[in-house]
Amino acid sequence: MTHAPAFAGGGAGPPQPSAPKARAIEQFRWFTPVRIALILWAAMSLLAIIVQWRAIGALDLADTDDAMRMVQVRDLLAGQGWWDLSQYRVNPAGGGVLMHWSRIVDAPIAAAILLLKPFFGQAMAERIVMVLWPPLLGAALSVACVLGYRNLSDRRLVYAVPLFLVFSVFIAAQFRPLRVDHHGWQILLAMLVMGQALRPATLRAGLTGGLCAAGLLAVSIEGLPIVALFAGLAALRWALHGHGIDRDRLYGYMGALAGGAILLQFLTRGPLGLTGTWCDSLAAPYMAAFVAATAVIFAAACAHPAHRVSRFLLLGCAGAAAAGALLWTEPQCAKGPFASLDPIVVEYWYRHVLEGQPLWASKPLVAVHVLVPTLVGLAGSWLAWSAAADDAGRRNWTTVIVALAAAGGLSLLVMRSVSTAHLFALPGSAWLGLRIWDRARTIASTVPRILASVGAALTLPLLGGAAAAALLGLVFAEVRDDENNSEGAEAERACLAPPVTAALARLPTTTILTPIDLGAPLLFWTPHSVVATPHHRNKAAMADTIRAFAGDPAKAEAIVRRQGAGLVIFCRGANDFIAYRRARKDSLAAQLDKGTPPAWLEAVPIGTDTGLSVWRVKPE
Repeated sequence: MTHAPAFAGGGAGPPQPSAPKARAIEQFRWFTPVRIALILWAAMSLLAIIVQWRAIGALDLADTDDAMRMVQVRDLLAGQGWWDLSQYRVNPAGGGVLMHWSRIVDAPIAAAILLLKPFFGQAMAERIVMVLWPPLLGAALSVACVLGYRNLSDRRLVYAVPLFLVFSVFIAAQFRPLRVDHHGWQILLAMLVMGQALRPATLRAGLTGGLCAAGLLAVSIEGLPIVALFAGLAALRWALHGHGIDRDRLYGYMGALAGGAILLQFLTRGPLGLTGTWCDSLAAPYMAAFVAATAVIFAAACAHPAHRVSRFLLLGCAGAAAAGALLWTEPQCAKGPFASLDPIVVEYWYRHVLEGQPLWASKPLVAVHVLVPTLVGLAGSWLAWSAAADDAGRRNWTTVIVALAAAGGLSLLVMRSVSTAHLFALPGSAWLGLRIWDRARTIASTVPRILASVGAALTLPLLGGAAAAALLGLVFAEVRDDENNSEGAEAERACLAPPVTAALARLPTTTILTPIDLGAPLLFWTPHSVVATPHHRNKAAMADTIRAFAGDPAKAEAIVRRQGAGLVIFCRGANDFIAYRRARKDSLAAQLDKGTPPAWLEAVPIGTDTGLSVWRVKPE
């Protein structure tokens, strides 16, 4: 009796897995890098929600920008124009303040609230969106990391990077529940630009990277160094090699950056956005610089210069054209967005905004957690570059090294850049961790194998920073005895307890003079207006607020009445009020703290004793 062959063409053929084994293989294949990333991020986000449950219940907004963002979203939902980004409840005596923020951040929050409002009501819809939207944006970041870093030489990185991402505290903090401000958008868009830089050079990669760069600048001009960095990398590759594909990437990046910036500015700010000459947001000076640089680069690339020196000279001309266009449009932009602040605002406000200060202005423990992940990422990226098997691998690792070195250097000067630096450190840290883990598995002796495995775990940003801090604390008391100055934040949190804000909301609507940091929360919780919030475009009213509390007490009444304030409110234990009180022994803040107010103020009882003090301005 004969049997038919198992496969067409005869022969036994390869053995087939059994049905249970085949199902196991199929189930394993389900765990793709993207799904693993989403599972890890979902687990971390769920843990964050559990840990912050009390803060969520009280809507305890840890950052004043989150409060102001929600005020801006509420105004949009209440009918304020899409192109009108003024805050009319801030400095009403001066006609309001035109914010430098973008509708790109407002739009998804407002849309989600509109979607949920018919089912849950306005207040609950806001709470749900404020809790869920930041982690959802973080989920997009985790996917972007997987897709962006998949072109690096070790394919296992796409499985490891998501784990390193959830252990990056400076990144994860920007996607925690209630963190609805723009910083998460900055990190996501920076990752999208990086992902396109790691793709093979094509016109499409350049176009996509340029559009993402334009989006980053539309969200915040703080992304300008990163945008310029990747423009420089694309230009450098073309200048060094003169390849057509590198020229196409540069074409695409610069063209999409210039065109995308103009388009996004018009879509989110209207005609005013194309003509305004602000230096603290995407505006005419920067768009003029992009257009000028793009025009020179297009002309240079069309000329097909054969010599490397010629290409570098032409790119130098593009840079000079950009700088010239910027300065010709608005010379003040050369001094930076904070150059025009009143010295008293710099002293009492700007120097205390740690995210805008250099690393050495922070506490030693914070500095350790900032530096360690960056250094580990640099070391791992360098070793990965050395081990790369081909030119493409070395080129991509070079991109990571240059971007990380630039972002890391920037984080030393401006703390807000730390998240981007740690984002670019992820692949190098993951590569190093995987190599140490591989080595640990080959060690036969138990104790050395365990120690090596611990070494692999210490490449995770949180664990590595904690271990370095513990070791340095054995030698340096400044690290070991790092003081916790959270008393001011706790005092302000108590001052904004629900019974207090409810009592304030019941008072007749008026304008409030309050220390700068309390301004945005009062806008969020009450229908009142305020003289100033911690947003620098309102610099004159910020100076007035500080001078009223901390300056010559003989001039305080005139300032208060000129600003049309009907109430003076302060939180006794808040850090800014303490600074005002200590400025002068006879200042208004010192008088109010002692309970000896001037004759033009009278106390307003609000039925609570949480440290919040409310005073009514008597009729003149």
